[in-house]
Amino acid sequence: MKIKKNRYQIVDSKTPFFYGWIIVIGAFLGSFAGGGMQSFTFGVFLKPMSEDLGWSRSTLIGALTLRTFVIAGLAPFLGKYVDNKGPQLIMVVSSIAGGIACLLLTQVNSIWQFYLAFILVGLAGGAGMGGVVANATVLKWFIRYRGRATAFSTMGNTAAGAILAPAVGFVILNSSWRMGWILIAIIFFFLLFPVSTLMVRKPEDIGLLPDGAKDQSEIDSNLFENKKNITDKSWTLNEALKTKTLWILTFSMLIGGVGVASVVVHEFSYITDLGFSTSIAALVLSVHAVTASFGRLVWGFLVEKIEVKYCMAILYIGCATGLAILQFFGTSVFMLLLFAVIYGICVGGHIVLSNVAWADYYGREFVGSIRGFLTPFTTGASALGPIIIGLTYDSMKTYTQAFNGLLVMFLLGTFVILFAQSPDKMTHPSK
Repeated sequence: MKIKKNRYQIVDSKTPFFYGWIIVIGAFLGSFAGGGMQSFTFGVFLKPMSEDLGWSRSTLIGALTLRTFVIAGLAPFLGKYVDNKGPQLIMVVSSIAGGIACLLLTQVNSIWQFYLAFILVGLAGGAGMGGVVANATVLKWFIRYRGRATAFSTMGNTAAGAILAPAVGFVILNSSWRMGWILIAIIFFFLLFPVSTLMVRKPEDIGLLPDGAKDQSEIDSNLFENKKNITDKSWTLNEALKTKTLWILTFSMLIGGVGVASVVVHEFSYITDLGFSTSIAALVLSVHAVTASFGRLVWGFLVEKIEVKYCMAILYIGCATGLAILQFFGTSVFMLLLFAVIYGICVGGHIVLSNVAWADYYGREFVGSIRGFLTPFTTGASALGPIIIGLTYDSMKTYTQAFNGLLVMFLLGTFVILFAQSPDKMTHPSK
């Protein structure tokens, strides 16, 4: 233990910034690699693999859906492990397993081989590198700067869409889809593995304090001056489950998350159904993606000034406003772009605020267990949302009823989240 502490402290002494930002970099790279197995980058593989192997696109996408549910199912166990042991072992193993799985994908010739290898690489990139493992660790390292740290760490996913997807597309265009998987394997081996060895559970494990504070009195002073009612008193999972606020947050995130996950899947089709060209629809989708990435930073800094429940209420109202513009006023390119900007900025903050909320209300110590336990519910709803919207469209031959339902859900999420009580208004079991 002493040797490990010295190693981390040597790195800390040689960097001009707080060691917690190395944790943020690790989480960023984890979500960057995980983005290689998600919609933006996976979409680049879809057509060439389908044509070369003779498999339908729905068969390939099925692996993506299955991966999502497997990751959600593992979240409770991974969250608890991170709270107790930290993320390092999980991330080191995942970086090696993910790289090997990517190499195995270059050799697949049958469906079962593809599903097995893809789920393995998806577990490494999604469960082992991103999600609960990386995000919960970042939350443990920051209190005062928790919002911006979470924003930066989660931007790896959008960076994958902006950087990794075009890079993979270039490789596929000039070589083959198999070489594309080799590129992602290189990222696992040569980017993720080194930074994974530097991941630490929490600052106290190596003699540091959150935010790089000099002593506990500085932390207490920041908490006292903060008007957001943040607590650094930690609630166990069992204690948190007995509070109304946990279920209020969960329900609000669940119904809001359905809309967040569904609109992005169907907006391209909706816009072309309105009579606009595919190039216009692609432009709107691109603006949505860029503003969503920028929106993470906006909400990351904003939640450091305003209590998280009010930020989430504003976010849901913004999402509802953007969707209403798309549905009722989307008759010109200008209005479509206005939708993309407003909705993109708001929807981009959802992953930031939904992470920050658990640590702000229930402390740092057991945030992995709490987030992990609830992830199957929120992720399951988000995964089913686009499917339900699609089935509704198939039945009605219009998105009107489905989008009306999403508007109601955003507004309901706004109403519900305001009932969440701050920690100072709840009685901690230790009292």
